[in-house]
Amino acid sequence: MKIQHKLTLNSSLVFGLVFTISAVLIYLNFIRSAERIFFEELSRTASLTAMFYLEEDELSTKEYSRIEKKFLTATANQEIRLYDKTGKIHYGEADPDTNITIKILKTIRANDRYSFKIGNAYYYAIYYRDNQGSFSIIIKANNPTLEAQESEFVKILLIALVIGILVIVILSYTLSKIAYSPVRHIIEQVKNIDMNGQKHQLTYPRTKDELEDLFEEFNFILEKVFQNIQIQKNFINHASHELRSPLSSIVGDLEVLLQKDRNIIEYKNVSKNVLNDAVRLEKILHNLLLLSGLQQGNKGQKKEERVDEILWEVLDTLANEYKSTKINLHWNLNEDQSGLLEYRCVKTQLYMAFYNIIENAAKFSNQKPVDITLQSDNDHLLINIQDQGIGIDKDDMMHISEPFYRGQNAFKINGNGLGVTIAHKIFTSHNIIFSIESEKNKGTSITLLF
Repeated sequence: MKIQHKLTLNSSLVFGLVFTISAVLIYLNFIRSAERIFFEELSRTASLTAMFYLEEDELSTKEYSRIEKKFLTATANQEIRLYDKTGKIHYGEADPDTNITIKILKTIRANDRYSFKIGNAYYYAIYYRDNQGSFSIIIKANNPTLEAQESEFVKILLIALVIGILVIVILSYTLSKIAYSPVRHIIEQVKNIDMNGQKHQLTYPRTKDELEDLFEEFNFILEKVFQNIQIQKNFINHASHELRSPLSSIVGDLEVLLQKDRNIIEYKNVSKNVLNDAVRLEKILHNLLLLSGLQQGNKGQKKEERVDEILWEVLDTLANEYKSTKINLHWNLNEDQSGLLEYRCVKTQLYMAFYNIIENAAKFSNQKPVDITLQSDNDHLLINIQDQGIGIDKDDMMHISEPFYRGQNAFKINGNGLGVTIAHKIFTSHNIIFSIESEKNKGTSITLLF
């Protein structure tokens, strides 16, 4: 069942239940009030009856005539019986009423006044003491007017219930249709979404309610899904583009090698070339997997680490790989500023980012010194990496963080264009501000503000 129909059904059931309970309470209150008024009339009749039958000898003729007139008017269509202490009828209807039992007579004597209802018959009784004796005066009457009113009142309540439910059903259906029109609109948009095509965002009215929050979250999910799909596409495109060159080189070397018998030196040279291409393949795959993980939000577990210790590990590794390039570390921190070196990070990722940036500085420095400076900037750690290499052209600067993009002056140097991209994403995920300044043939300066 659709939510719109559930809402209509539930609101109709709730209204029906509330109306039924209210109608029952109103009905019971009406009956109780009408019966109370009728019993009050019977009470006055009982008092007139006592005076008419038992006070005749104590009243004047004029007073008795007035009471007689009222008595005859009030007792029309009513049965009157006066019982003595023994339970015998002295006045009124001669035939006994089977509903009047000894127990009821005792109750009347004990309470002086007693009213009750049996079936459609209403009874009101008083216990009256007189010089002639003590009598139980019981008035019995039917109330056809109340019965007619009761029947009519039930009909009115039932008609009101039916009309009310019909009105509620129509209103609920109309309002729920209006309320859920944005949902139906969203459903139609979702049906037409092609996640393999262009980017999609759902359009919806600004209602400032839970539905708007839901649609915003759905758009956020669509954005994430689209990004993941683009990441997969880019990964495939990048992998196919970068892997093709070393694979083609390996295949070409092996095909040439197998055309005829070779001497040991030729075999060694080809094997060395194949090994270099294989290492290049391995590095490309490693960088691609790392980049893919960073793009998908694989942040890892961050812990408090010493930045200088990570930096020393990187420098130890690069010292063996770039023996002809001198890397100088300048320490411009005071002893009381050592706390700036404590930073919450993923050690392996920060190591990779440092490695990529400093390796680029060493790689493109033309064997000139690379200077790394650690200093404080408004109680924050600032690291500057300065080389005196080939620099970056202004036109290439805007593409510096794009995967596989390499400057025009960098093609003669081995690389795959992923180092700065990976480093930039790692620094961003660690809230490290990355800035770069460069001038062609004069070097590059990279600043990292923690």
